Amino acid sequence: MKKILLIIAMISLSQFSVACDEACKRAKAEAANNVKFASYLNAKYCQSTGMDFLMQGRKSLQSYRDKQLPTAHRGGAKNIRNFILQRKDWLQECDNYLQLTEQGRIFRDKDSTDKIIAAMTGTAGELEKIMKRPKVEVENLELVVAPAAKKFDELFQLVDGHYLELQRRGLL
Repeated sequence: MKKILLIIAMISLSQFSVACDEACKRAKAEAANNVKFASYLNAKYCQSTGMDFLMQGRKSLQSYRDKQLPTAHRGGAKNIRNFILQRKDWLQECDNYLQLTEQGRIFRDKDSTDKIIAAMTGTAGELEKIMKRPKVEVENLELVVAPAAKKFDELFQLVDGHYLELQRRGLL
């Protein structure tokens, strides 16, 4: 009888020793992919980075789009371009970490993640064009900023769509 109880206890406890927590997943991913992740990377950090972009980053970009983009000021375009590229780097770093540790994607799935990252790249590219345009005495600013405004709107549509999906799933 004692042997049976001992076997049952060992079987039930062995499930906990087989489970792989985040540190285990991280170590496996580092070994399997020959990479060393930054010490600050973990699923919680990546989730907060993604949510921060959805909530605060989106608001900052909308404010720029509405108030500063119409002026086509080169300095403002440079600052917002750097802001977008920095956030894109952070999101890609987290996405790579989450993928390699088999914890999903930064924006739930490959399609959403790829589209949002591509929209960020496109928006940054249009801002670079504003920055590097030749100086002229008289120019039609509406024509100068129209492509960038369109890219901002595409980015906002993708981010808002992802945000609504998270709300529908009860994840916000």
